[in-house]
Amino acid sequence: MPDRPDLDALLQSDGELDGFDGMGWKVVARYRNPWGRIPMTGGGKSLDGGSREYMDRLLATQRQTDRESRRHHYVPRTYLKRWGFGKQNRRIWNLDTVTGEMRAFSVNDVCVEENFYRVIGPNGEAHNRVEAMFGVVDAELGRVQSLFERLEDPEELEFDDLIGLGVTIAVQRMRTAQQRRLRLQHDAWLVAQNPEEFKSIMDTLNPFRVAGIHTELVFKSMWEAADVMTTRSIEVWDDPEGRFWTCDAPVLVPFRNNKGPNLMAAPHILWPVTPHRVVALTNEPSGEKAVIRPATPKERGLVRRAIEQGRERWIFASPAQKDRLPKTKKFGRRTQMRMRCSQWTPRGRYVEPPGCCVEQADGFSAGPDIVLCNQGLHVEAPTMWDYV
Repeated sequence: MPDRPDLDALLQSDGELDGFDGMGWKVVARYRNPWGRIPMTGGGKSLDGGSREYMDRLLATQRQTDRESRRHHYVPRTYLKRWGFGKQNRRIWNLDTVTGEMRAFSVNDVCVEENFYRVIGPNGEAHNRVEAMFGVVDAELGRVQSLFERLEDPEELEFDDLIGLGVTIAVQRMRTAQQRRLRLQHDAWLVAQNPEEFKSIMDTLNPFRVAGIHTELVFKSMWEAADVMTTRSIEVWDDPEGRFWTCDAPVLVPFRNNKGPNLMAAPHILWPVTPHRVVALTNEPSGEKAVIRPATPKERGLVRRAIEQGRERWIFASPAQKDRLPKTKKFGRRTQMRMRCSQWTPRGRYVEPPGCCVEQADGFSAGPDIVLCNQGLHVEAPTMWDYV
């Protein structure tokens, strides 16, 4: 069993850890709030300015007619073009970490799947209007990406830019093919534990059920996820030589000892925006809207390892960096579901045996990394390996 989490180090409390006894807290540091207001949306309940307009544009897409397009991009083409070349940067060098092949493709033909966002509407008919919603998301992503590509004076950032960055990173992290695969692993686990209570999201009679559940989850949780991002400090790591890559899961939470840390505790959340810049959301308060500085060799290495480990299948590089892609490396592992039993809840409460708390996280492994107790509380879920 894992040891009790070091909550003292996180909470710096002299009193009740789980009860949040106000008398037990003490101030350990003070930092300026450069935004002049609380950098959160309240899970989407407190929106104004540009964030309100953004939400209104999303809601307006529900009244649009169905789209004919069937090829849906889960990483926007406008994003990938920053690593592109040729006419209008439409081609991009990519490494297929499954086959080891490196080729230049059109951005139209990477990070795309047939009917990835096709869902069943209330009338029982399939439609592609979700693709229109992602058109709004992609427009905001393009705005934020361009903003941080050109940013020189962080004081020019406005509160709407902070919210836009938070929403962009949150949604881009959740919408990928990797996150859908992990959702299917989790679904297989839940169904195995209690098949009477849980109905699988895989349905042979409804091939669009998975897409519907995935996309609904993205849009329902986007603001809560954004609030995790906006409460962090913004660093912009600059590399004049353009040595940053990206991949088909471009929002990266670096693994620590092959385990993905909780988003709240992760030292860094990384988003490459161009070959020259990475936006790094950190847990180290700065008191500034953003800090722009040259990337250190250690930080460049951190980004590279995060991409090699966090990618789903594809790694992308600019033409100047294509020969540095790890063409001869064997990629036998990638992000998988990781489960461990503990006698402690995430909030530090002890669970009396024979009970336990199952900790779920991302793991870097060849398949689902499941090591649970033998108290008869859990059932094996071999179908999880169908989504390796």
